[in-house]
Amino acid sequence: MLLRAGIGLAALGLSLQASALNILLTNDDGCRAPGIDAVYQALLAAGHQVTLVGPQNDSSGIGAASVVVPGQAVAITQLAQDKYCVGPPPGYTPPAGKTSAIGTPVDAVNVGLDLLLKDNRPDLVVSGTNFGDNVGPLTQMSGTVNAAVRAMFKGVPAVAISTAIDLQLIAQNPAAGAQKTLNAMDDTARFAVRVIDRAAAVGAQARKLCAKSRGKAKPHCEINVIGLPGVTGLNINYPALESGEVKGVAFAPISDWGNVVFAPQQGADGVVRMNLVAPPAPTALQKQGDAYQLSLGKAVITPIDGNYTASPLVQAQAKLMLNGLKP
Repeated sequence: MLLRAGIGLAALGLSLQASALNILLTNDDGCRAPGIDAVYQALLAAGHQVTLVGPQNDSSGIGAASVVVPGQAVAITQLAQDKYCVGPPPGYTPPAGKTSAIGTPVDAVNVGLDLLLKDNRPDLVVSGTNFGDNVGPLTQMSGTVNAAVRAMFKGVPAVAISTAIDLQLIAQNPAAGAQKTLNAMDDTARFAVRVIDRAAAVGAQARKLCAKSRGKAKPHCEINVIGLPGVTGLNINYPALESGEVKGVAFAPISDWGNVVFAPQQGADGVVRMNLVAPPAPTALQKQGDAYQLSLGKAVITPIDGNYTASPLVQAQAKLMLNGLKP
């Protein structure tokens, strides 16, 4: 029923105009990074209300790390109206013998939702655009994606946005490779906002149909602000290309294959280092996934959610398999 409702609403959404959304914008590259500014400007230009709450420092690859020490102080710096940075307090040092991070993307989402916007809860959390793609195995370690996942876990739909890296160019000429990604960020932001606006139009129509039915049209009432069930969100990855060079849009699942592969290797000096290694050749199934589709020069859209729980069928199978165990 939800699928049929979504298909019908999507068809209507082609001709609908989305209303302005109240958006919490974050990232993992830092509150002053060019990627978050590109998305901030694109969202404002589209008429949305935006509050930027990002990490004080670059937190790339930090995953879902967050404050875990009760009473830990967190510094909140206001850059401008509706723009904030979240970071460690002055002079902070981690507790002895403990690895910790303060002012992570997840911290920024928590501060934004539970403090700064607690009386003006956002309709949507947007995370990015990240410097570098977040596809395949990279999604697990991504601060960008995990900021979006944290928002969804807290009940707010979210969209993660990333701009890819030309791996061959950046290996040969790091400055030119970095600039190519930076040059694609404005196009990434504009594309992501078009995705959000199209999806928000579908979500707005679902709310109208739900209200008209006085809550009886359950499939429509279960559609969120971006036209998806519950708190489902999106992971958007855009290639490091000029807009006219992008090869189209792919809808693909997160794959277990990716171009960026880290492996522990022990050198002649006995030191173990995490090095980049060549990825294996993708299988036919892996070629349908997000990382391979992005490598073809396509913009990739992947639905994601913040629920780690397996499907009801798998839960029932586990219960049947393990039933009768005693503690």
